Parts: sequence; structure tokens; C-alpha cells
Amino acid sequence: MLDGESGAKKPESNERYDRSFQQDLTSSRPEGISVPILFRCPVCDKRLSIAERKAGSHTFCPHCKSPITVPTDDAPPTDLPEPPPRAPTVVALPFPADAPVIDQLANSWVRIGVLGGGLVVLLAILVAVTLSVRKPTPPEEVRNQGQPPTSVPVVPVTIPPSPTSNPPSTPDWAPAPPPCEVKRQEKSLQAADPSQQSTPKTQIEPAQQPPASVAQAPPPRLIDTAQPAIPPVRKYDQFGNPIGPDVGLGKDGEFKGKKLLFWSGFENTGKIFFGPTNPLWKAWERQGFTVIVRFGQFRTEWLRDIDQLWILSTAKFELPLGLPPEAVVAAVDFLPASEIPSGFTPAEYKFIVEATLDMALSRVHPLNEPAYRAIEKFVQAGKGLCLLSDDDPFLVESNELANRLYGVSVKGNYIADKTAYVRERKLAPDEIRKFKGQYEVADHPLLKGVNFLYEGITISNVGVSDKLEVALKASDGQPLIAVSKVAGQRVVVDCAFTQFCHGPTERTSYILKSAGAVRLAENIAAYLAGKDGAK
Repeated sequence: MLDGESGAKKPESNERYDRSFQQDLTSSRPEGISVPILFRCPVCDKRLSIAERKAGSHTFCPHCKSPITVPTDDAPPTDLPEPPPRAPTVVALPFPADAPVIDQLANSWVRIGVLGGGLVVLLAILVAVTLSVRKPTPPEEVRNQGQPPTSVPVVPVTIPPSPTSNPPSTPDWAPAPPPCEVKRQEKSLQAADPSQQSTPKTQIEPAQQPPASVAQAPPPRLIDTAQPAIPPVRKYDQFGNPIGPDVGLGKDGEFKGKKLLFWSGFENTGKIFFGPTNPLWKAWERQGFTVIVRFGQFRTEWLRDIDQLWILSTAKFELPLGLPPEAVVAAVDFLPASEIPSGFTPAEYKFIVEATLDMALSRVHPLNEPAYRAIEKFVQAGKGLCLLSDDDPFLVESNELANRLYGVSVKGNYIADKTAYVRERKLAPDEIRKFKGQYEVADHPLLKGVNFLYEGITISNVGVSDKLEVALKASDGQPLIAVSKVAGQRVVVDCAFTQFCHGPTERTSYILKSAGAVRLAENIAAYLAGKDGAK
């Protein structure tokens, strides 16, 4: 096997030195010991060694893969002098010095390929020439093009033109000269112009006063590349009202630590309409309220630990003598379609009537005088109060407290069943028709985040007073929701509580089928907690 050693081409004297070293090994070896033959590849000039028994045989160079013959010279010269120090090699060019560089390289590659004996040698020399004629490393000024500037400040400097003539420019198509030629050119330029010898660029000192003709560059103008924030795409529910935790009067978790008590004197109020699954409780809890639900006998001590009180008014309700509740429920089957509230089938409305009678005919505990006086003091202390009534007769507590606080009554039995839309939302006619808006109302903080609001089925109204502000009118123009204008008081009177009732299924749930009902309840709770929409 051949062993090779990498290196540049050796001169004639080095080849003779290898032969002398081979003779010394042969003459001084002990008898019977084989000495490797040392020689060089005639193509790539790599130093090779092979076993003595391979003398005269044919093999391939392990470097350039060229076919070679192992030398058989048994009498190498013994009187060769010691090899002289290695000197630079002067190679005669096989073409005129002023010929174009591309032609020179092309002619040399063709000659080398023919002399080497084939395509393999041509490819090997092509790789060697490519590696040896590499483009020199560009100066620092060129390498820094396209890179961000350093922290060294830029100072305007006037540099006089060099007295020497500039060297002729090199065509763009010409290949870069070898590194050795670049160095020779640099030395020649330095010898011709001593001012360019070893002068560091960073040591150029500016003049104390810049020339008057050189204008100072203006400071860089900062460009704000930040993209404008894209507002989130608002989603809407099936009633055309926006969805999200930031659209109402209060925000999620804003009222953490506040306590809200919901009470009704009907013992069966929580059996169906205001049971544990009513969405009201979850909505208030999202706002941070601690929700307490009580039915039956009212206890004044509850007022000590709460921040707002919601009262679902009771009624003095009795059926005509001898008329059982079952007969009232059965009468629904004989109602004309126009008398069935919108969104309900006759069977669903029959269930609503039965649940209403179950609540209204249950044992009832209306407020007594001590309870009314305690609630008045509760309001005067700045705590919140929401009075929920419906059509007559479900308005006992609302009527009594509205009269005590503001001198007005709550009464009426109006069949409403319409959907209001807020004027200030500037809804398109197509949107109003799509979501069945039927009458226009003015905006109010209680309507924040509400485009459409269902007014209720059968409702009452609250009297007009200079102590009350109308927040929402019914489709008949009467005040449906009013808020207190008395300083320090937070009171809301709502005359349509049926929109907050929740049945056991979605089809029998008022609150799930009423536009804006949950948002209205959230806004009322936020208003009673001190929010008024001004901020």
C-alpha cells in the first residue's frame, strides 16, 4: 500500500535528497530487513512510500488517483551533497505574460489534462487551481459594507488627493489576483507614497474646526415602525348584543368582596323560576359579587352584612272561588295564537302559566313595617336597592317602597312583548330588522353594552317624579325602569321581572330568550355598587 504526505511541489534538489536518503536506508539496513521505497508522484508531486517488494510494479497515487510505476533504481547516487535550503520556486509560464487571465487558465488546464492522461487528472488539477487561486480577503472597508455601523462617531474629514496617479482599474469581469500579487502591489504603493505606510485608520484626527463648506449632517430621524394596534373583532350573541367581559358597565371581578342579597316572600320562588341554575347567579359571581339567595320570611339582620338588596315583589293573589289552578292551566289550550307570547309554543306557555301559579299561590311572607323602616335606613346609608315588579298584582313591595322613598306608585297591566333598540348605537336598518327591533329608546348607563333589549311580556310602570330619572321607557311610552336622582342614594325600580325568570329548559326560560336580560342585570348590580358610566 502507498503512503502519502501532503505538501507543495518540491524542487529538483529535494528529489535528489529523497534518493540519497533512500540509499542511506538501503546501505545501512541489516540483512533480511526490507526498506520502503521513497519517491514522488510524477503528477501531483506528493511524497510516497511503498514496500521494496513493489519495485517496478504499477499502482495508483493515493492522492490524485493517477496511474504510476514504482521506481526500480537500485543504484541511487551516493555522492549527492546535502540538500540546500529551500528557495522560492520560479515557474516558467507556458503562455505570454500579457495574455488574458481566463485564456491563460484555460490553456494551462487543457495542457495539464492532456499530459496527465485523462479526465481524472484534469478534475484533480482543477480543484487544486481553484483552491490555490482563491479570492483574497477583502479590505476592512469592503467587509463592513451592509453591516450596522459601529459606535465610533463619524467626523467629516477633508483628505487631500494623493500626488501619485491611481493605478489602472481592473475590469469587473477579471478574477482577483493571487494573494502574493496583492501583497507585492501594496508594498510597491507604500514605497512610492510614504504617507500610506502603516498609518492606522482609527488614528485619523479631525480638524479642530470643520470647514465652513461642510454642512453638519442632521440628527437621524427616528421612524416609528410599530404597527397600529388592530382592534379585536367584536362578537355578538343571537340577539345582536356584543359579547365580552369589557362591554358592560362593570368588569369581571371588579366587585370582589361585595355582597348581594336576592329575596322574595314567595316560598316557591326558588322552586322553578329562580332556582340554582338561573344564569343571574353566575353572572353576578363573574363580576366578583358574593350572591346570597333567600325566600320566605325577611330578616332585618341580613342588612348588616350586605352591600345591595334585590327584592322580587310578591302579590295578594287569589283565584275566584271554586276555580282550581288546573282549570287556569287548561284554559291556555283555548287561547288564540295572537295571545301566546312571542317565542313560545302553546305547550311551553302552558308550563310557564303553571309555574307562575305555583309561585303565586304558594305561601307568601310580605314585608312588615319593621322591615320597611330597616330598608329605608339601608338606602339612606348609601347601600343599593333594586325593586323588581311585574304586572298587577306582582308589585306589592315595589309600590310600597317607591311611595315611601319618592312619593310615586308602581301599577299597571300592559301587554308589551316588544324589543327595544338603542338610538345612540346608530344601527343600520338591516340590523334592526334582523334582530327584530320594534321601538327606539335613548341610551343610559344601565344600557351599556346593550343594542337590543326585550321589555317583557306583561308589565307595570313607575310614576313620574323629579326624584327619579327614567332609564328605559316601555313601548307605550311609560317609564319601565327608573333610577334615583337623590344624592347619595342608589335605587333602581324595574317593572318587568319576568325577563329574569328561568325555566328548567332553554325553551321555557325567559332569561335565555330575552334580548339583553343578563347584561341589564349585570349593569344594575354595577350601578348599585357605585358605577354610573361616567368613567
